[in-house]
Amino acid sequence: MNDYIGVGEFVKPHGINGELLFIPYNPDTEAFSADIPLFIKKGNAYERLKVEKIRPVNKGFLIKPYDSHSRDDALSFKKKRVFIKKTDITLDKNEYLIFDLINLNCYNSKNENIGTVTEVYRGDTDIIEIKSTGGTYLIPMTDENILRVDYNNIIIVKNEENYKI
Repeated sequence: MNDYIGVGEFVKPHGINGELLFIPYNPDTEAFSADIPLFIKKGNAYERLKVEKIRPVNKGFLIKPYDSHSRDDALSFKKKRVFIKKTDITLDKNEYLIFDLINLNCYNSKNENIGTVTEVYRGDTDIIEIKSTGGTYLIPMTDENILRVDYNNIIIVKNEENYKI
């Protein structure tokens, strides 16, 4: 399992002083308001990105790396993905990383395997897509439908018959 999670990417330089527009994969993220170290991948290794400043803008964030002093410097970061360490994230109860839910096996309240999570659709209420040979389920991730998420590869759901497509 990878210890790093992709959180977004540098889209383009902004201005002439080495800043870049960064678009997070999750527009609701609060990860950049905290002092969480950022990383970029170089070859097969993750290298800490030394950041001079981060500021929010309407589309994402403007980030100025320490070693980026001009528009040309910023161009070297264009299209690079940005990562954080998984251990730097604190999740509240009933919060999950989409990355961790994909491929989990799903069982109903009768302990019958109903399939595997193949996708998570984000919205006001996230929806998990569960596929099996018996069909596809689109189950809202609410307390009424999710009994338990166990990172030993299972999710226990109920009311699945209401969400079979």
